[in-house]
Amino acid sequence: MIKFVQCVRRKPGLSKQEFAEHFSAYGKQVKAIAAASNGRRCVLSRSLDVEQNLDIIQERGTKAPYDGMVEVWWERGNDVVAFLDSGSGDEVIDDLRKSQEAFMDLPNCTFFFASEDD
Repeated sequence: MIKFVQCVRRKPGLSKQEFAEHFSAYGKQVKAIAAASNGRRCVLSRSLDVEQNLDIIQERGTKAPYDGMVEVWWERGNDVVAFLDSGSGDEVIDDLRKSQEAFMDLPNCTFFFASEDD
């Protein structure tokens, strides 16, 4: 199983509510790309504003949680490679990148491919 993971921070000055609205619309775009590329699963998560997160930061000395996380799974890496190489998704990927620029603090986000270990 191959995953594409995005750990997302919101742009400075963007409220959590504004982020949630952008993130929801962004999720629709990501899910459309996942479906077009034979993605098996697509999940978007937003961090909770709970005391326990602050406790973890203070106890462990970690950074603040990401505002959101996106995970897209494919059974085979070839599915996503074929989609990207086909050019059929170029326009939707360009639109996705524009959406990212509108609400993400891109230099402080992390995007990566990963594999699941059994």
